[in-house]
Amino acid sequence: MESWRLIKDGRLSGVANMAIDEALVRAMDEGCASTPVVRLYGWAEPTISLGYLQDSAPFLASGLPIVRRITGGRAVLHDAEVTYSIIAANDAPLFSGGILQTYSVISRCIIAALKRAGVDADIYRGTHQSIHKNDACFLAPSRYEVLAGGRKLVGSSQRRFKKAFLQHGSILFKIDTEANARVFGPQAAGRMASVSSFSSVGEGEFAGMLAGEFAAGFGVSFVESELGPAEELLRREILSSKYSVDRWNPGAALRRHIKAGDAAPV
Repeated sequence: MESWRLIKDGRLSGVANMAIDEALVRAMDEGCASTPVVRLYGWAEPTISLGYLQDSAPFLASGLPIVRRITGGRAVLHDAEVTYSIIAANDAPLFSGGILQTYSVISRCIIAALKRAGVDADIYRGTHQSIHKNDACFLAPSRYEVLAGGRKLVGSSQRRFKKAFLQHGSILFKIDTEANARVFGPQAAGRMASVSSFSSVGEGEFAGMLAGEFAAGFGVSFVESELGPAEELLRREILSSKYSVDRWNPGAALRRHIKAGDAAPV
């Protein structure tokens, strides 16, 4: 049985989380790492992440930390959730069918974990629903994303590089109605689903279920891991030269959100 790496991080800042995900996919794309990775993590404080082409201007007045992803898609307000990332080679047999086939494979594993937790989730099989460029990711599902009770429960985004891809996504556990209304408007929370609406399973317990279903669905075993030396060097370089500057990360200079405690995973 093939062995993959499993990285379990705690709650980190937005810039720390996105720098780690980028370091992992860049290391694989550049040939510094070859073993696929599943990473599970959380967020130290409510944080808005933007798609890499999304305009930051509508979100600056929220007063919340903002981080730009290297993946596309729309804005997400991260808070009480389990976030996953998967990094693997583009030509891996599981994922060689392209973006939509990869979404389908990963979503089926997430749904299996949700069903174990008592959530009657399903895959959205319709077409992508067009929304305003500054709207929330969770306002409309894309094909093969995950719904519960007809509302979007999991929001994911993927980017393929020359040799490797990154897909990461948010599995919501609670919805802060007031915060979502402030950031995205009063319609936002009513179109979102959360695990806590259907199940009493906590985030930590669910993360274990999710890891188990990824292993079963991918037909692999996991070895718990940390960043390797090449990945750590990339993380440090990316954190200082990219996520700490305004031209990539909106409001970085104003907030000076990178602190000494963000220098390494916790």
